[in-house]
Parts: sequence; structure tokens; C-alpha cells
Amino acid sequence: MEQHDPVPMPAAQPGDSLARKRSWIAELNSSIALLISLVALSLGAYQARLMNEQTRLMQSQSRASVWPYLSIGYSINDIGEKRGCTWEIDNDGVGPARIESVTLSLDGKVLRDWQEVFHALFGDAQVPATYSQIYGKVLPPNTNRQTTIEALHLTDMEQAKAFFRAQDRFDMTICYCSVYDDCWIARRQQAEVQTVATCDAATTVQFEKQL
Repeated sequence: MEQHDPVPMPAAQPGDSLARKRSWIAELNSSIALLISLVALSLGAYQARLMNEQTRLMQSQSRASVWPYLSIGYSINDIGEKRGCTWEIDNDGVGPARIESVTLSLDGKVLRDWQEVFHALFGDAQVPATYSQIYGKVLPPNTNRQTTIEALHLTDMEQAKAFFRAQDRFDMTICYCSVYDDCWIARRQQAEVQTVATCDAATTVQFEKQL
């Protein structure tokens, strides 16, 4: 049989090695660029999250700096200019309280104004008293000065004592909001207030609204 000499393989050219090196460098550069992009994206997401947390913290601090806190209290005195029975609304917080709705009931019956209160307790008797509207008021905080709504002051001592004895028959609630529209409900003789989304005045009978 006829034998053939093996065909020699072409020798590697210098240009092929240079091309492969350039291709490897290009792939390496692409990988480095992709890695840098991923690091930059992760860093940007972290910075955005950090900024959001800082923004929420600042908003919380701003809201806390104008937080109102209403309390409903009463007292009775035998002497002095405060002689009689007094109902007072105080703002013990650090920001103004915008009073959005007020409800008052006696023995579970909703009342609309102080005249209905007097008639329910004293019938047709004359009731010497001074009272202030509560609904719609903006009550400043008492951090720098005493700010109080004197809701009611009965000056006749017999009527004042009768009114004072009836305290447990009353239920008063005040819904109020801060300047940031955060809202709460304060209840008579309760130390804690209740957080609510809004003061839905349309669904409640407004005490004193028509005065």
C-alpha cells in the first residue's frame, strides 16, 4: 500500500495569540464593568433606603414636636372666684389641637347643648352659669402659658353639687387633630387618648355645633 506523509499542522501565528489576548482582556473588562455596575446599584439602593429611613425619622420628630394632648377634667370649689363646679378642657401636649367634633351624653342620651343638659338635670329652673363653645376651637399647648377652655362653670352651689354628683352619668368625647392631621379621641376622666384615622363629624351628633 502506498503510504502518505502526515500533513503538518500550520504553525501558530503571532497574530492569533494577540487576538486571543485581546478577547480575554475585553471579556475581563466587561466582567469588571458589570461588577462595578452591580456594586453601584447596590450602593444606590442602600443610600435610597437610608435616606427614606432618615426622612421617616425626621417626619416622626416633626410630628412629635407638635403633638397635642387633650384632657377633660372637672372640679368643685366652695370659695374664691372658682366657686362652683367647673368643667375644663386642657391641652397638655406641645402643639395646637384642632377640635373637630364633640359629643356629650347623659345616661346614654346624646345631648346637643348645655341648655339640654340643664333641662335634663334641673328641669325648668334657672341655672346661673357661664360656658364656652368647644367645637371648632383651636386650643394651643400650655407649654409656655396656661391655655384652657372653661367649658362650663356653674355658680349656684346647690346646682353645682348636684351637677358634680351626676359626673358618672356623663360621657364626653372630643376628637381633635394636629397640624399634620394626626387625630385622637379624648374621653372624660380618661388619662389615655385613642388614635383614630380621622374625626368623622358627619356621623356624630355635634354638641354645641349650632351655638
